[in-house]
Amino acid sequence: MAVSGAPDPGLIPPSDAVHENEWYNQDFDGYRISEEPLHAKRHLRIVCVGAGAAGLQIAYKAERALSDIDLQIYEKNSDIGGTWLENRYPGCTCDIPSHSYQFTWARNPSWSAYYSSSEEIWQYFKDIATKYDLEKYVQFKTTVEDATWNEERGQWKVTILGPDGKRVEDWCDILISGSGVLNSWKYPNIPGLDLFKGKLMHSAKWDNTYDLAGKRVAVIGGGSSAVQIIPNIQARVGKLYAFLRSPVQKWKDDPEEYKKYARDVEGELNKRFNLMHMQSGDQKNSRELIANLMSDKLGNGKLAKKMIPDFALGCRRMTPGSGYLESLGKENVEVIHESAVRLTETGIVDESGVEHEVDVVICATGFDTSFTPHFKVTGRNNADIKTQFGDFPVGYLGIMAENFPNMFLLIGPNGPASHSSILPILEWYTRYAFQMITKFQTENIKSFEPKSGAIKDLYNHTHELMKRLVWSSACRSWFKMGKTHGPVTAIYPGSRLHFFELLKHVRWEDYDLTYRTGNRFQFLGNGYTFTEQSPDGDPVWYFDDEFTKV
Repeated sequence: MAVSGAPDPGLIPPSDAVHENEWYNQDFDGYRISEEPLHAKRHLRIVCVGAGAAGLQIAYKAERALSDIDLQIYEKNSDIGGTWLENRYPGCTCDIPSHSYQFTWARNPSWSAYYSSSEEIWQYFKDIATKYDLEKYVQFKTTVEDATWNEERGQWKVTILGPDGKRVEDWCDILISGSGVLNSWKYPNIPGLDLFKGKLMHSAKWDNTYDLAGKRVAVIGGGSSAVQIIPNIQARVGKLYAFLRSPVQKWKDDPEEYKKYARDVEGELNKRFNLMHMQSGDQKNSRELIANLMSDKLGNGKLAKKMIPDFALGCRRMTPGSGYLESLGKENVEVIHESAVRLTETGIVDESGVEHEVDVVICATGFDTSFTPHFKVTGRNNADIKTQFGDFPVGYLGIMAENFPNMFLLIGPNGPASHSSILPILEWYTRYAFQMITKFQTENIKSFEPKSGAIKDLYNHTHELMKRLVWSSACRSWFKMGKTHGPVTAIYPGSRLHFFELLKHVRWEDYDLTYRTGNRFQFLGNGYTFTEQSPDGDPVWYFDDEFTKV
């Protein structure tokens, strides 16, 4: 006789039926069984803001790791790619080796350079989006303006400005801010930006139609963008003022060989945490080596004394800048070791009051690195995330924040922002978030939010450990929100492998959970599992559990 594992509804008596065992003729706080198997998934709506690296990663993995979801990605631009779509200044390259700056699920053996250009990286993303049909999840030319938490429903109300110029409301169970850290560019806070009658540009909003040939050009900033721009425009401009305030084929044919190379590059990058300790031998030796190389390339003792910093190597993000130091010594370049204090109609004034007449001002002055989403977010207790983060953003593991349930930040405060390639890190964050989403979906959970006590303990650990690491050194850095003396708000307190190890599993003890009904065990359902209901289910699957093999 064949035995069915599926439930027979005809045999289930109503809850108030008279029971032959008198003890069971009572009501258990009004609780009623959900007539579904254990871990039945409820349908969820997920909204992700941004179709850059994070958005593409989420779309690809959601198709393969989640089920019973609707995913909607909103992108303000007309195409995918985020920062690599927007940043097209001369010499714009990634500061991570190409064979590490790629998704593990889409390796590219055909990178044209060790450090790839923004155009090539964007094309890599575009090829992925096309190959895997990821753009079907994206609504372009759409700006998310506002997200407000609804406590009663356990959902986010989202206001968007669509491509037709109309505002509409959407909602979601899970909100993901995937617009990145280096996305919202900003001009420096210098008086006179509106007075200057020449050409004003930002590195992240480059005008490729403007001809710099023979022009008098000022470049403000000494970070990674300036390091790449200056040597790429120096030869064709008339005069350049640099305001520096502070100092392939065999792999296609042999994929296994390429996989080994990619692993070797990644492994080498993962061994550099010792370098990040201020008093380590690696730090001392590397700093001496770089200082000597800089001195040789500058070929000018006076300039070298000004340019070689006295802070720890790695306090600011280290950027490959081929030809940068050599370009500073060229005849048409004047290095100004002072801040630009204001602009006039015809030029730029330094701290000594000297005005330098220029035709063009290029601001390579970075981005808003407050880790605040680029839209208004109102969470629990009417908390505004921009106000809460302020000048000192604090979160939980760089992925969530207090008062903002069911919302992931990719990436948030004190995530691994300077731990080599961000792409495997985004993949690991996605893995972590999907663990939470699956539990949320299958265990009757209404909301999850990190506990304030866990956030405080992690805060104390982070900054006590930071005392010994180069990121806390006294240099002006976006890792410290542009401050010389202040908390490190952008860096995870540990190595890259330390981060991966910690985020293997969710520490649910660090979260406050609320449930959709009064009984947290509602998800147990009717006592059945999907395995026994499926004709192909293995009724002795536990015989093959990994623990039985120990």
